[in-house]
Amino acid sequence: MASVRMGPPRGRRADRGTPAARERRPRPRERVATLAEGAHGRAKSPPRTYVIFEARFAHDLYCAVPTSLPIPDFLTGAAWQYRGTLGKRGFRPPGFKAASAWKAASRDGFYLFSPPRTEE
Repeated sequence: MASVRMGPPRGRRADRGTPAARERRPRPRERVATLAEGAHGRAKSPPRTYVIFEARFAHDLYCAVPTSLPIPDFLTGAAWQYRGTLGKRGFRPPGFKAASAWKAASRDGFYLFSPPRTEE
């Protein structure tokens, strides 16, 4: 006796009969990207945490290094001192600009900055 299979053949949708391989389903990465997109359609980048160093040889000169990158050799000498970690609740020296830090750290691996000068 031959077996009778009920329903549509394998690999086809019951409602349209289209091959399942042709259906457009979002991949898991695409779902994550669309959830993370901002109002302008661009993906938001996660906030970076920085390690802050202050120069001993110059007044109000700071260097920020992302925690995801190695500390450059020039910061490990006696000319620089560790000041703290900049994050959500960390030490935040005046003059730090997140957008500039992001660009400089992506290009150079660190971000040098100083507070804005005020004329007296």
